[in-house]
Amino acid sequence: MDERTRNATATADREIVISRVLDAPRELVFQAWTAQFHVTVTFDKQGKKTKLTMRSLFPSAAERDKVVKEYGAIEGGNQTLDRLEEHLAKMAS
Repeated sequence: MDERTRNATATADREIVISRVLDAPRELVFQAWTAQFHVTVTFDKQGKKTKLTMRSLFPSAAERDKVVKEYGAIEGGNQTLDRLEEHLAKMAS
């Protein structure tokens, strides 16, 4: 068993793996992944609370609008933060 397989076996009960075969060459997929948008996450202390801000930057307003309209990016981001809040509440109790 190689190192990679050993590591995967050691973490299998603690991870989620999502994969998909895409109909595009590897180089194009990498370019799309690294150049269609950039996300910056900041964590700002506000007393005993934290303001988490996710800022996504797209190459153009049209690209941003497409992601919002076709993929529900704002709703999806808010759902992610809702799940984070739920998880934090469980951790705190």
